[in-house]
Amino acid sequence: MKHKINKYSICLLMLLTGLFGACDKGFEDVNRSVDFVSQPNLDYMLPDIELKMLDNTYYTMGDFVAPLVMHVTNRKTYAAVTTPGGYHGYHFEWIYGNPLVGTVDFIERSKSDPERVNYYQIGRIIKVYLAHQLTDLYGDIPYFEGGRGYLDRTFTPAYDPQQVIYEDMFKELEQAVAGMDDSKMKPVLADIVYKGDLGKWKKFANGLMLRLGLRIMKADALNGKKWIEKAIAGGLPQSNDDNFLVKYLPNSSTGGTTNPTSNGQAHIFIRYPDNYRLTSPFINELKNHSDPRLSVFAMLPASRTVYTPGSKNPALQKGWPPFGDRAEEAPYASIPSANRLNYSVSNNATFGRYDAPYIHLSFAQVQFQLAECVERRIITSSTTAKTYYENGVRAAMDQLKAYGTEGVITLAQANEYLRLNPYQPANEAQALELINTQYWIETHYNWYETFANLRRSGYPKLYDQLAPVSQQPGNLGAVMPRRLTYQPDEVSTNPKLQEALQRQGPDLTSTRVWWDKP
Repeated sequence: MKHKINKYSICLLMLLTGLFGACDKGFEDVNRSVDFVSQPNLDYMLPDIELKMLDNTYYTMGDFVAPLVMHVTNRKTYAAVTTPGGYHGYHFEWIYGNPLVGTVDFIERSKSDPERVNYYQIGRIIKVYLAHQLTDLYGDIPYFEGGRGYLDRTFTPAYDPQQVIYEDMFKELEQAVAGMDDSKMKPVLADIVYKGDLGKWKKFANGLMLRLGLRIMKADALNGKKWIEKAIAGGLPQSNDDNFLVKYLPNSSTGGTTNPTSNGQAHIFIRYPDNYRLTSPFINELKNHSDPRLSVFAMLPASRTVYTPGSKNPALQKGWPPFGDRAEEAPYASIPSANRLNYSVSNNATFGRYDAPYIHLSFAQVQFQLAECVERRIITSSTTAKTYYENGVRAAMDQLKAYGTEGVITLAQANEYLRLNPYQPANEAQALELINTQYWIETHYNWYETFANLRRSGYPKLYDQLAPVSQQPGNLGAVMPRRLTYQPDEVSTNPKLQEALQRQGPDLTSTRVWWDKP
């Protein structure tokens, strides 16, 4: 695995005041540790890892995944977005070259120290989070040998089957939770998410276990149910206080990358104010149901060259058709400038900021997953699916206060939304559509998770509603993609990738990963 990471590779030092600084380190091999110190302080390593759990470049998420889940359009056609190669694999490169190699190093440096057993268990949980995102996106990945080039010179790691990866991830989560010891050292100052609160780390691990258990239900229902039940028994997030939320600083961006103390996902709107728009399916879903989140998510732009706000009136918000409306740029370019400003972008006071927080896993997501488990009779519960669903909606709206004053939605507003849009499904299919449509909304900006859940659940049925867009050149035959393709450099430099392709199928977006069954 000989990818190169961008030269903005950061040396991140955490001071007791909680401030972060950055320094350039140059180009590094993906499997080389991001830490040059022979005996680094684990308290300096942890915040760097937590910040970099978010792919801090916009390439894969903004240019490909966000359009595929129809939250954002970059006005590229379906054919352009699903063509193998290029930035499809950039997330693969980022994770292996930054947080995963750092996490593997963190685990190795802490696992033999009995006083730092909690650091070790936290590292194991983070590795599962990173690995599940990678395998859900690409399928088979280097799981057991990936990120170990610095440790044992493994530069062409073997690709492991997704089923085997999932089995180990479940085991790692269970053992990490069981192995925590409240009497031992905790990263109270270093941990920028939970401040060393082991109870919250356990809830996060169990929430992740629930997510993974539900993910595999079509491929292995028996094991999926087993791990869902274990997650519930172990203790799940109980409120938005348990959200895995990472806070960022408003540092500037350079080129296509951002300082890792900043949230790079807003980069697509901030740097390219004329290129990206929220989509019509996303805006219409919110507008048609009088959803108070519309004003939190969207605004009209005031300029095509500078990211400045126009109207934030919900009634005026308008989405661009998914995948644009053409095969080339010319038709959009021919639209009068004033008309281009009639299509919504991300609200610059909430999500469209470099210092916007990022939620990796939330209480709301857990509530929607539990609602689905009840509806599908995966679990028996004294709590109804309706209650879980409504709890999820309220939590999804309440958590937006983390994005500033314009993100505040009151309980009264949430209750009014539920009154106008009651949970009254006529059958299981309608119930699953309601639940997973809310999940689709809630994971806005967490587009990797949006994409995974959209494939798993099949809801909302976005690709059934593409006409007439799907009849246009470049969009013909548009169907839900099932994965992203590997980084071209990996295809050419690691011969072991061919074994994975023979096992799981060709390196195309139409190839399903193991858990993704029709």
